[in-house]
Amino acid sequence: MSSPTHSSPTQTTKEKKGSEEHSLQLDQNDIEYGNDYTLQKENVDAVLRNPLHGIPREALFAKVDKFAAEKNLTSEIDLLRKGALVAQNPADFQSIDILTQEERDVIQHEYQNKWAHPMTLYVTIFLCSVGAATQGWDQTGSNGANLSFPTEFGISDSALLPDGSVNTKAYDHSWIVGLVNAAPYISSAFLGCWLSDPLNNYFGRRGTIFITAVILVITPICSGLTQNW
Repeated sequence: MSSPTHSSPTQTTKEKKGSEEHSLQLDQNDIEYGNDYTLQKENVDAVLRNPLHGIPREALFAKVDKFAAEKNLTSEIDLLRKGALVAQNPADFQSIDILTQEERDVIQHEYQNKWAHPMTLYVTIFLCSVGAATQGWDQTGSNGANLSFPTEFGISDSALLPDGSVNTKAYDHSWIVGLVNAAPYISSAFLGCWLSDPLNNYFGRRGTIFITAVILVITPICSGLTQNW
């Protein structure tokens, strides 16, 4: 029987020293950008400080330029730089010298009128809500149809048929009913999910949404008119 292993004093000292050096390194990196996470490491409920706080303007612009180059947004560098400065110190945006007075007025308006959004935003939210509601109606309709369509289409999975006789195909029919109910999710897995990316590449976001909307209009009409499972 093997005896339990114990860490030697030398090993324990090395581990402690390494941990302290790692902690010191993190603290030095935090101090470099003005971030002090001592409170956050001791209190999990603490609010994290703005990650851009304390970064010199030159270093911040360098990060913005790198991001713009990686994302092919070099034509918007000036706008991105302004946004970075505002994100770095949102409470004192009036002191940012590269902002125009019109831009300061717009930001001030956002602070003073939190619900003053463009009408198109509210229209978008409303339309998305309608889409969610109609999806719920479709799912509710499918659930209700389960009470009648198996018998109507001759695939009843009940133990007894309406005439009282034993349903010898109940087991096979239960698989068919399950397949019909799972068809939307099977279609999503084998068609919808992996087709989303190429459709967006060929037709763009709006084109893909339009195609999807047409399909979603046609399918419930067809399901309402079908005479066979």
